Amino acid sequence: MPDFIMRELGGNVLISSGAIGTCLRQASGTGDEPVELLNLRQPEAVRSLHTAYRSAGSRILVTNTFAANMVVFGDAGVAELCEETNRTGVALAREVGGSECMVWASMGPLGLGLRLDDYPADTLLDVYRNQCNALGKADALLLETFVDVREARAALQAAADTGLPVIFQIGNTGGGSQRWNRMDQLLQEAHRAGVIAVGTNCYHPDEILRVASYIGARTDLPLTASPNAGHPRIERGVVKYEFTPDDFAAAAVSLSAAGVAVIGGCCGTTPDHIRRMAGVLGQRAVISRPRIQISAEQAPVLPERPDIKDNSIRSLMKSTRFIVSVEIRADRMQSLDEIVQGASKVAAAGADMFDVPDNPGATVGRDAIVTAARLQNALQIPSICHFSVTQSNLMRLHSTLIGCWDSGLRGLLSITGDAPSMGHLGNLAHRVVDMRSSVELLRLIRGLRDGKIINGEGLADPPDFCAGCAVGRPIPAQIRWLKTKIDAGAEFVYSQPVFTLDDYRKLRDAMAGLTIRFFPGIMPLVSHRSAAFLASGRIPGIVVPEDVVASFRRYDSPEDQRRLGLDQACELAAGIAADAPGLYLIMPFGKSCYEDSAQIVRHVREQRG
Repeated sequence: MPDFIMRELGGNVLISSGAIGTCLRQASGTGDEPVELLNLRQPEAVRSLHTAYRSAGSRILVTNTFAANMVVFGDAGVAELCEETNRTGVALAREVGGSECMVWASMGPLGLGLRLDDYPADTLLDVYRNQCNALGKADALLLETFVDVREARAALQAAADTGLPVIFQIGNTGGGSQRWNRMDQLLQEAHRAGVIAVGTNCYHPDEILRVASYIGARTDLPLTASPNAGHPRIERGVVKYEFTPDDFAAAAVSLSAAGVAVIGGCCGTTPDHIRRMAGVLGQRAVISRPRIQISAEQAPVLPERPDIKDNSIRSLMKSTRFIVSVEIRADRMQSLDEIVQGASKVAAAGADMFDVPDNPGATVGRDAIVTAARLQNALQIPSICHFSVTQSNLMRLHSTLIGCWDSGLRGLLSITGDAPSMGHLGNLAHRVVDMRSSVELLRLIRGLRDGKIINGEGLADPPDFCAGCAVGRPIPAQIRWLKTKIDAGAEFVYSQPVFTLDDYRKLRDAMAGLTIRFFPGIMPLVSHRSAAFLASGRIPGIVVPEDVVASFRRYDSPEDQRRLGLDQACELAAGIAADAPGLYLIMPFGKSCYEDSAQIVRHVREQRG
């Protein structure tokens, strides 16, 4: 069959399959788990789709294995099914195609995003070799939708090592001049790996013609293209694509006229799209590509960045001053004016900074950015917000970070955030996994500082946040993770609350030698009930010693318990202040939370003179 592929390519236009993933997901109602698992769980559905594409005129059947790799399956908790899913994917396509259709085994990128920094080249190569070995009975390997050069290099090497023919398709590399530079790099990798054809997929039909022409002007290899069925739109919760089969066939004719040798379909293309395309193209010979010189666009000239005043948060972090940062909750049960009024009491007591948590405990609060900006503007106290990644996709994260800078905030505490399942909307809200950790967020912030969004496109007035992070217990795994955060750009660290000087010292000693400003966290306990709740371990990372819980049992009245908790917090804060460069005070709960916080801040200031 490989020899047959080489003879066929460049003769008549070959018709490939349409969308595998979107069609299977829509037909099966599969949820968030990888659609490739249908090879094992609903093989008849996969077989039926291959049969429909063959009947529609496809000479090439693309396997349902695009994301069947150890990274994606590992994230989904089904890594042990990866190899079987790939082998079965090839077998199902072969069963339908017989001797009349070629089977091209699909391999896609890993979707690592900013996690890519955690995967060295040999690890990437191992991931792709694992998948390639399981796809070894295919006629060819189809590497689809690649946009990152490092991933492409590893996938191409792993695919070439199998000895199978390799087809390489470039995905959407973004906008501006950067897209063409990256495309040129990807083409160089493909040529170096000895692929038999190159092309592109997952573009709108109007755009893919331009991209295919650009690639065709830079290679003598056969050209492939698999456009989407237009742009997706959501109608009453159902995703639909705008291009009819007739629209798609017209786009395929244009691709054929540009010299494309293999035409298939990507997202949203159904057997009806392929049938109409096959009927229009018939036994059309591949047209010799005109050698048109297509130049990459020039990058727009961004306005010169104005001089930025000293970042007030970074200046504080670099100072020798003992800094007290007080957490002010963005409580939805208080108006913003009431929050500012309460925080003014803490400011008057001597707080240096305010920080505002971002929906802690996965409960709905006021917007942390808006609240922090209002506190800063109204009270003239530098303020930061905690910024979590679990509630927004990449587009919203970019826009929100830029908006945070525009609002005048100059610091952020980068956190992963609490899982929505913890909170009161757990049955309604869902975690977003475009970005999975605070480390990725720190890397994104670092990229924005350099004037680039995640895909390399430019940005005017780049945000220059002083970014911080969090640390939990003094155990090796968490200290290693903290070092990763520092490498990603963290400039200061807040700890989860400690409840004894001994706990503080253990954490301090575990962090010895790390070049980052450390703020031990203090959270006043104001009742036996609250102490027991936190000691139960239901809030990840918070550990309350049993003797601290037991101390509240000596008092029956709520007033006495609260007084005890505040006294303990004042004593702990003073002890930490004698040694640490700063303090992170988490405001206690209750109606007198602002007054209680002000009391602790005053006590610390008095103790330090």
